[in-house]
Amino acid sequence: MSSIAVTHDRGGRLRFRVWLAFVVALFVLFGLVVWPRLQVETDIVALLPTEQNAEDVNRAVDQFSQALARKVIVLVGAATLDGAKDAARGVAATLRASNAFAQVDLEVRGRAGDQLALYRAHRGVLLANRQFARLRDGAGEQILRDAMRAAYTPTGLTSPLGLADDPLGLATAYLQQQVPAFGAAHLDGDMLVIDEAAAHYVLITAELAGTPFASDTQVAAMAALDAARQQLGDGARMWVSGTVQHASAIANRAQNELAVFGTLETAAVMALLITVFGALRPLALGALTTAIAFVAGITANQLLFAKVHILALVFGSSLIGGVIDYSIHFFADRFRNPSGWTTQDAYEHVGGAILLGLVTTLLGYVVLLLMPFPGLRQIATFCIAGLVAGCSAVLYGYPTLYRAPQRVAAFGPRIGSLLTRRFAAWRWTATTTALAALVAGFAAFGIARLELRDDVTALQASPPALLEQEHRVATLLRSALESRYFLVRGADAQRVLETEERLTAALDALVATDKLGTYTAVSRTLPSFVRQRENQTLLQRDVFAPNGLQARAWTQLGFDTDAIARKVAAAPADAPLLTPEDWLASPASEPYRLLWLHRDATPYASIVTLGGIKDIDALRTIAHDVDGVRLIDRIATISEVLHRYRVAIGWLLAAVYLVAGAVLSRRFGWREVPSLLAPSAAASVVTLGLFGWLGVPVNLFTLLSLWLVLGLGIDYGIFLRHGRTALSTAVLSVTLSAITTLLAFGLLAFSATPFIRSIGATLLSAITLSWLFAMLSCVPGARTDVVVDARSTRGSPP
Repeated sequence: MSSIAVTHDRGGRLRFRVWLAFVVALFVLFGLVVWPRLQVETDIVALLPTEQNAEDVNRAVDQFSQALARKVIVLVGAATLDGAKDAARGVAATLRASNAFAQVDLEVRGRAGDQLALYRAHRGVLLANRQFARLRDGAGEQILRDAMRAAYTPTGLTSPLGLADDPLGLATAYLQQQVPAFGAAHLDGDMLVIDEAAAHYVLITAELAGTPFASDTQVAAMAALDAARQQLGDGARMWVSGTVQHASAIANRAQNELAVFGTLETAAVMALLITVFGALRPLALGALTTAIAFVAGITANQLLFAKVHILALVFGSSLIGGVIDYSIHFFADRFRNPSGWTTQDAYEHVGGAILLGLVTTLLGYVVLLLMPFPGLRQIATFCIAGLVAGCSAVLYGYPTLYRAPQRVAAFGPRIGSLLTRRFAAWRWTATTTALAALVAGFAAFGIARLELRDDVTALQASPPALLEQEHRVATLLRSALESRYFLVRGADAQRVLETEERLTAALDALVATDKLGTYTAVSRTLPSFVRQRENQTLLQRDVFAPNGLQARAWTQLGFDTDAIARKVAAAPADAPLLTPEDWLASPASEPYRLLWLHRDATPYASIVTLGGIKDIDALRTIAHDVDGVRLIDRIATISEVLHRYRVAIGWLLAAVYLVAGAVLSRRFGWREVPSLLAPSAAASVVTLGLFGWLGVPVNLFTLLSLWLVLGLGIDYGIFLRHGRTALSTAVLSVTLSAITTLLAFGLLAFSATPFIRSIGATLLSAITLSWLFAMLSCVPGARTDVVVDARSTRGSPP
C-alpha cells in the first residue's frame, strides 16, 4: 500500500508542475499579448453569418454598412439663424480638434466650386435628368421659356456660369441635381440649414476616424461630442444621430452590468462557500479557478478572432462561473469520510465524474464551433477554453494546493442529509402521477402558445434618451435613414451605371406618385457612357447648333449677332467623356463616394439609398423587374438568418442529446441514460411552456440557453448517479452547484439588454427545474444511511 501511495504522490506532483507551467504561460500570454490588444465588439450584427454563395454581395454590402456606421449627423440649433451658425462653427471646430473624426463637414460652398470645375471640363456630355427628358421628348421650347422667365430673377442673376455662358441654366440645373438629399435642409450661404417656427438648425456631417464598435473610437467620439455640447452658449441646443453613441451606450451598460452582477455573484458565492465549508481556502481556490477559466476564454477568443464579442463575454463569463461547480464537487467530497479524507481520495473519487461531465458539456460546444456562425463560434471557443482550463485547475491543482481544515462544518452535511431524506421519500402515486400529467399538459398548451420572434431589432435596445435624439433628428430633417436600399451590380463600371439609370427611372415614377420620398444615386453625378453620348447628341442637335436653343436665348437676351456667332463656334463639339477614374479623382465626387463600392478587388457595384419609403411592395417589384438590382433589407435579412439558425440549433440540440446519450451509455449503460437526460429535457420543455403562458418570446438565444441546460442537467445526473454510495454528499454537491450557477446566470434576467435578459430568464427557470427533476429522477428509493470509506469508492481519474 505504501508503494502505491508513493506512486500516487509522485504522479500528483508531476501533474501539478505541468499544470502550474501551463497557468504561468497562460497569464504571461494574456498580460503581454492579449490584454494590450483586447477589443470588445458590441455590434450584434457581427454575431451573424454571411450569406453563402454570395461573397461579392456580402463584401459590397459590408463595405457600405461599415462606412455608413462611421457617419454622424449633428444638428445645432438656436433661436436665430446667425446664432445657430455661430454655434455650429464652434461645434465643428471642437469635433475637428478632437482627432476622433476623420472628416467634419459644415461649409459646403467649396464643394460647389469643385462640381462646377468638373462640369466645365465635361459640359458637352452632362445634363440634368429633367433637361435630358425634355430634350429627348422634344420639349426644348419649355427649357427656353423657363430660362427666359428666370433670367432676371435672383436665381438667374446668380447662375454659376452667368447668362453669357449658360443662358439656359443647364449648369445650374446640373449642379442642383448633385446635392445629396438631406430632407428638409436647404443651402443658406455656405451651410445647410433647417428653418422652424421657433428655431433654426445647422447641419454638420462627420465621419469617425475608426469603427464605431471599437472602444477607443467610442471613448474619443463621445468625449468630443460631450465637449462640443458643453461649449454651447445659452439658448443653443445640439441633437446627434449616429451608430457610435448607441454602440457606446450599449457597451457601457453591458460593462456596468458585468461589474454589478459579478460583484453580487462573487459576494453570494463567498458567503455560500464559507458557510458550507467553514474555511477561506475553498473560496480562494474557487476564485483562482474562475480567474484561470475566464482568462483562458478571453485569450482563446482574442487570438482566434482578433476581438471578443460582448455576447461571448457575457455568456461565456457566466458559464465559466459554473466551473466553480467542479470546485464544489471536489471540496464536498470530504463529507464522505471526514476523518480519513485526503485530496488524493477526492481526485480519485470525483475526478472521473468531473471529467465525464466536462466531456458531455463540451460535446455541444464542439458542434457549435463547427457552425459558420461567428457568434456561436466565439461562444463555443470561450466556453471550451474556459471549461478545460477550469477543470484542469480542479483535477491537477487542487490535490496539491488544497489543505482541508481540521474541523468539518456541520451545516453543509445537514442540508445534504435533509434534502436526501425528502427526495428519497418521493414515490410515484396517484397524486404525483396526476401532478406530473398536469405539468405536462401545462407545458404542452404553453408551447402551443409560444411566440417565436426572430426580429433583430428586439434583441438590442438603446437608452430612451438616445432614441429620442434619433427621433428628433429624423423629425427635423423630415427624413429618417432607411435600413433598405438597392444594391446594383455589373461586370464593369459602365454596366453598373447603365443598370442604375434604369433603376432610377423606375424610382422617379414612384417619387412622382408619392410612393417614395427621395433617393440618392451615383448616376445623378456620374452618368454612364451611353447616357453621356445621348446627352452629347441632344446638346449638339438642340442646344449648341447655330439655330439651337442656346443661340435663341442669347438673341432674346440682347446679345449681338457677332458675339452669338463666336459663342456658337466655341461650343464644345467633342467634349471628353467623364470616366469613373476622373470622377473619383475630383473632390466633387466626395458626397457620393460612399455609394460607389468598387475598390481594388471588390466587384463593381453601387448603392442607391432610399428615403421616405411608403410602398415596399413597389420597391420589391422594381428589384424583380430590373436585372442586376437587388433590394437589400438588412433588418429582414438578419431576422431571416436568426430564424434559420434558430431552427438549425433546435435540431442540433436534439442531435446532441442523442450523442450525449451514446457517451453516457458506455459509462452507465443504456438503462441509466433516460434518468440522466430526462431532467434537462423536461426542464427545457416546461420552461418553453412557461414562456408560452407568460407571453415571453422565444428566439435563438433562448435555444442557446437550453444548450447550456443540457450540459448542466447531465452533470447533476452524473454526480448523483456516481455518488449513490454517499448520496447525501452528492445531493449537497449538486445543490450547491445549482445555486452557484443560478447566481451566475439568474442575475442576467435583470439585464437591460434584451438578448442578455432572454438568456438569464431562460436559465433562471430551466436550471431550477433541471435540478429539481434530477433530484426526483436519481434520489428516490436510494439508501440514505450508507457510510463509505474513501478507499472503497475510488473511480478512474483522468
